[in-house]
Amino acid sequence: MKATINGYAIIGELKNDNSGYAKWGFANNGYNEVFIKQFLSPVYPVGKSMFSEETYRRKVDICAAFERRKRCFYNQLNQCLTGNIVTVQDFFRFGGKYYIVTEKVNAKAKMPSEIAALGINQRLMIAKVILHCVSSLHAHGIVHNDLKPDNILIKETATGSYTAKVIDFDSGFQTSCPPNIGDELQGDMVYFAPESFLLVSEDEDFLASKAVLTEKTDIFALGIILHQFFCGKIPIIDGAKYNYVFEAVLDGAIPETCGDVPDFVRAIIARMIDIDPGKRPSAAKALMWLTNKSNEASCGRESPAAIEDPSEIPVVKPPAATPVRLDSKHGYFKPAEDFL
Repeated sequence: MKATINGYAIIGELKNDNSGYAKWGFANNGYNEVFIKQFLSPVYPVGKSMFSEETYRRKVDICAAFERRKRCFYNQLNQCLTGNIVTVQDFFRFGGKYYIVTEKVNAKAKMPSEIAALGINQRLMIAKVILHCVSSLHAHGIVHNDLKPDNILIKETATGSYTAKVIDFDSGFQTSCPPNIGDELQGDMVYFAPESFLLVSEDEDFLASKAVLTEKTDIFALGIILHQFFCGKIPIIDGAKYNYVFEAVLDGAIPETCGDVPDFVRAIIARMIDIDPGKRPSAAKALMWLTNKSNEASCGRESPAAIEDPSEIPVVKPPAATPVRLDSKHGYFKPAEDFL
């Protein structure tokens, strides 16, 4: 007999492949298939008699705070109507467990080497789509905090072009409520920003500065991802000395970017993985740079190796400054220029 959870008929079993914090799978809601995820913690104390009053109340308070935070986050996330960001359809508690239901995305994560093998215009299109949807997230005060190739699903459209969809916001937070000291960051350390590591390691100087995590942690991760998408690998670092890009950056080393891409792409990536969050461009500015420089290149004009200082470039307010059009066959939005 198939399990049913709050009206969702589970297809197969929930599993925790590639996730230490949740179980996930697919379900039928009576109309179509959806993606469903069960959080492993917190667990609501449904058997009150099993706990002391103090323990019961503490567990209830933890769950109440978790529920408030998630509902606020998901409500804000669903305001990012780009078509390139997974939508949350339901969030509920069933028994002692919490669940989230999102749309089922009919696409898969591609290996960076697969994307790097595409033509330069296709890679530029993918980069612009990703930057567009991340700029929308940031404009709505949402930080993904776990951007990596596995969480960016790439899809080929009917016309042979490519688009992307960002999924899995379990590690995300709102800029109005950034992680505190002692909070667990669930992101992949390969894509950690320097300040993320300093926070979780409780670095004294970082704590004394009273710095907080911002949307620029996503920009650092995106710099690494874009390098993978254009070159098939992360920026080169001394493998005998560093395991991660953030380690090299914190040690004052400058990761070497791949030379087999246009200079303007290399320059943008270098800015995105700067140690100083304030010197990294916003997703909107990076999108503007990439769009302008790629347009210049397509017109036969030489693209300089260096780009303007971020502070001198006017802020682009997404998503209004980036026209989009709906690909009705697949339900994805893409920058309108890609349809021209």
